[in-house]
Amino acid sequence: MARPEIKEDRREQILDAFEHCVARYGLEGATLGKTAEIAGLARPLIRHNIGNKEALQEALVERFLARSRTAMEDLVSSLPDEKRLETLLNILFDPRGANPQLVLVFNALSAAAPGDPLLARQLQHWLDDFVKRLEDVLARSCPRAPAELLETVAAGLSGIYFNVEALYPIGINARFVTSSKSAAKLLLTALEVHND
Repeated sequence: MARPEIKEDRREQILDAFEHCVARYGLEGATLGKTAEIAGLARPLIRHNIGNKEALQEALVERFLARSRTAMEDLVSSLPDEKRLETLLNILFDPRGANPQLVLVFNALSAAAPGDPLLARQLQHWLDDFVKRLEDVLARSCPRAPAELLETVAAGLSGIYFNVEALYPIGINARFVTSSKSAAKLLLTALEVHND
């Protein structure tokens, strides 16, 4: 029997390959055969270590959601007390932090969600959690702002951020990113009147 760390390494190798397939071919086009080829493994090893395509998809979604949660937790915990919102925007709109492959994976999962109610719920929960965490950051910086305004600004920031992220794979120019960040700053000005 393989040692646990070897089995986990093999699992990550397979999930990396499947993620690459999903980013390139979409969820429908990502097959066990293509995954095995990219991973450099025999197809039976894919089944042995993770299972069929459905199991691969479940593992990929679980990993995507876990990594996203961790990234958001790391982002929030890294924000300083001073210039908190400015730092948040600098991080969110820094192209160096973008991962075009993960954007393509998310796009593929989103495209599959209408036919998969469980996946749709998972992605909805993921989005709700992201927006709620932004609301919490805003509330900490602007504690007197009304809850409805915090929710509105967090939703607007999320929309701008996800739009920019979704466009990175096509090679958007820096001017568009800068303008989007400026639009996000304009949203934050709605909170400033409650910060005095």
